[in-house]
Amino acid sequence: MTSPIVKMQEIWQNRRWRIALSALLLGVFFGTIGRALPLEDIFIVARTKLRYEKADGSIVIVKIDDKTLGEIHDNDVNPGLDAKVVENLMKAGAKEVFFDRTYPFSAQTRGSADLSGTLKRYPERVYFGVARKLSSQGGSSLNMIPDRAFLQSSRLVSLAVLAQTLNMAYSFPYSSDSVVGKLPSLAAAMAGLGEIREGFFRPDFAIDYKTIPSISYYDVLEGKFDPRQVAGRKMVVGWTASTTEYKPLPLGGFVPAVYFHVIAAHTLQRGAALPLGWLPAFLVVALLIVTGVGRGRSIAPLRLAGLGIVLLILPVVLDRFGVELEVVPAAIMAIYATWRARTLDKFRDVSETNAASGLPSFQALRGQDGTSSGLLVALKIRNYAGIVRSFEGRIEGDLAGEIQRRIRISEPDVIVYHEGGMFAWLSNLTDIVELFENLEGLHRIVQNGIVIGETEVDVGFNCGVDSNRGNGLGNRLANAIQSAEEAVRSDELVCHHDDAGGEVHWEISLLTSLDRAIDNGEVWVAFQPKLDLATNRIIGAEALARWSHPERGPISPEKFIGIAEEYHRIERITRFVLDKAVRAAATLVRDGHDFSVSVNISAQLLRNPRLPRMIAETLAAHDLPARHLTLEITETDRLDRSAKTLQMMEELVAAGLRLSIDDFGTGNATIDYLRYLPAAEVKIDKVFIRDVDTNTGDHLLVQSIIEMAHSLGREVVAEGVETAVAMAVLKSLQCDQVQGYYVGRPVPFRDFVTQLQDTRTRSSG
Repeated sequence: MTSPIVKMQEIWQNRRWRIALSALLLGVFFGTIGRALPLEDIFIVARTKLRYEKADGSIVIVKIDDKTLGEIHDNDVNPGLDAKVVENLMKAGAKEVFFDRTYPFSAQTRGSADLSGTLKRYPERVYFGVARKLSSQGGSSLNMIPDRAFLQSSRLVSLAVLAQTLNMAYSFPYSSDSVVGKLPSLAAAMAGLGEIREGFFRPDFAIDYKTIPSISYYDVLEGKFDPRQVAGRKMVVGWTASTTEYKPLPLGGFVPAVYFHVIAAHTLQRGAALPLGWLPAFLVVALLIVTGVGRGRSIAPLRLAGLGIVLLILPVVLDRFGVELEVVPAAIMAIYATWRARTLDKFRDVSETNAASGLPSFQALRGQDGTSSGLLVALKIRNYAGIVRSFEGRIEGDLAGEIQRRIRISEPDVIVYHEGGMFAWLSNLTDIVELFENLEGLHRIVQNGIVIGETEVDVGFNCGVDSNRGNGLGNRLANAIQSAEEAVRSDELVCHHDDAGGEVHWEISLLTSLDRAIDNGEVWVAFQPKLDLATNRIIGAEALARWSHPERGPISPEKFIGIAEEYHRIERITRFVLDKAVRAAATLVRDGHDFSVSVNISAQLLRNPRLPRMIAETLAAHDLPARHLTLEITETDRLDRSAKTLQMMEELVAAGLRLSIDDFGTGNATIDYLRYLPAAEVKIDKVFIRDVDTNTGDHLLVQSIIEMAHSLGREVVAEGVETAVAMAVLKSLQCDQVQGYYVGRPVPFRDFVTQLQDTRTRSSG
């Protein structure tokens, strides 16, 4: 008879049982973190859109709106006005009046005596709010209790609300503790709950806030309202003016906080939803996994479809009966179990196996029917044969296992095929650049060495990628292997076989080499001087990235900068240039030069929230004041007009930095941008400067730009100045600064310093 321990070991060795257990643990994890998981809240909010309801009209909002503040000529109402409003509401037949606000007025405030008298005429029918900051851990104390003069004949309610993750859910307490005892929440009091309850409830945002009736505070004050709107109803006075804080609704949009309290009160009047939690759905799915996946069968498509219908439709049905069911933990568990089981099925269907490593062979990959939508990668170990020969015994399995383990760090469920010193797999990634980045990460991991037994092995590899998804896998594998061999010959990490004709994508090859080029010193920074025409002195320079490739020679900045911007890798280059530029400027400033440096900032970086911090840290690292750094905004055709982008530029200017509009007159860098952007400088593009001394149209255009920029308080820099005549024309047009080959070419910093010193010597002579 098999012992229980042996039986458990047999079960654990079965991968399907391990999948089942992993899925159950995953479901328990997501279930126990509860509302910290926003997916459940998103699903619940989505369901409310299916059952919009109207408010029943039993609660009316008295709005302290813009009209009220304009008519009373003040930014707040006072006790005297409140007294008259309460009086008018009570005479019209209101049941009770609630104030959705703290009441900071003292007994000495104007009108306080009138309000006290009104409260005595309607004892315990007026409620004042008490606010507190409520965290999920609790412990905060209530504050701002109304003055004793108002407490004798009124009641108090708590205004506490708990907002959860992403503002997708709100929880309201039934009651809260205070220094005067436990208070009911405003919602509970308006709903008329007799007893004070403990705990929280979720407001039903299916109740359309637009259907909640309301009256202007000023109309009530002046008696200009229909008493039928008030008779027999509960009135809540709350802020709706544009100066008050508006809260985000889970369904989108922003409304004053008073609407939240009214929605919560209507929820309690109807009966708050009964929360079943996540366990019922979890138990159903867990049973399905144990009886299906755990016994050697994947979840059949029909069963999976039925389960999906239950998980999607049942919660909607239960919502209408006031029952709330959480299904996201069960859904995540089902998806994970199905995905892992089918991955296992796919792997086990591969019959061909490499005898040396135990991995599927290339023949298994070639034998698969049809095509694949994945990117096919071939990885060639350069020194594979030498590694195998250096060990006694058969170590190919250990080496292949280590390679496979590292490949699966970023893609855990890919099938890795093996043949000799070559490995291949179909990546789950669809973006070629993302795949290249993964392969770069794999290269860094493998560079740390692989330990086999007790020996550390130095492994080097190159990769080929085929993205022609329309070809058969046999053809694609051959192309990927050929590209890997090409990568070995050209000493590139990755070569890519394209769909058109099998040529290597040099652009993406450059992209994968860029980081290494920066680290190896192939990328450097040149400085092109900027001359002040009024003093004839060099007062600054533009820092420009240059790449000297060891094999291909100098690579055009337009080429590699353009590629970096296209594939969103510009931040690394910008950080590198910024550091070198600020370091150089700091050196010159410490030596007594009044010097500023310009660095190009791509328009796409203005949407990067890390940009201000990156610049501030660089300035601080080299002790350079911000006024010595100018940011030239490039690629203005990609510059959006969003408030976020404008806020970013204003934040940079507020930090003491100068902004410059680069390439003015081309693309989107036009008159409208001169008015819109908070720039201190305008750079006229070289296409207008080249013939400024001979072309009447260019001359008039440059003159107009200079005059217009000066009238707006901007300085003007002309770039591309290549002759003395052009510089003389620009000086006559009152241009502030010039830049171009006539002034100086981009050169390394040491050469720039020599040029700067020679210019100063000639100027002083």
